[in-house]
Amino acid sequence: MGNGVSESELYMWRTLFAVAHADHVVTDEEVRFMATALADIQFSDEQRDQLHEDAKNPQDIERMFRKITEQKDQAAFFKFAHELVHIDGDYGAEEQEIMLRLKELHVKTTDVDSLIGSVTLSLDDGDIGSETDGASAFSRGVSPKSFQDRIYSFRNAFVQKLDDKKSS
Repeated sequence: MGNGVSESELYMWRTLFAVAHADHVVTDEEVRFMATALADIQFSDEQRDQLHEDAKNPQDIERMFRKITEQKDQAAFFKFAHELVHIDGDYGAEEQEIMLRLKELHVKTTDVDSLIGSVTLSLDDGDIGSETDGASAFSRGVSPKSFQDRIYSFRNAFVQKLDDKKSS
């Protein structure tokens, strides 16, 4: 069947399967979500067997999440997790709590500075709020360095709020 997915992506899926168990009730919609992943993703036989076990037996969500080493896999996790926790129409307290903990863990472990350096920005017509004349921030005289400074200031304010919250 092939080599399967990377270890980081496997743990992204294992974490998602663990999230399905977060509220101690695995609904038909959540079962379909997991079955679709098992059918559509090119897992190796060993990976597929592991995920079948995870579908039946809840795993430690945070431990699984910590093994998602690639930032693209972490981003994909949050995209799929958002869909998963809302799939049954009941975003319960347990699910909300675990998602907040995972987002906090994600922020603490993500190297935001390296992300900022690797992001390529493209501003097209309509990308900037109410502008209709097609003018971009750069054509209005906002330099890329100034833009980067704004991003860093938002990042610093965000990290400071997390630190304040943690120490209180």
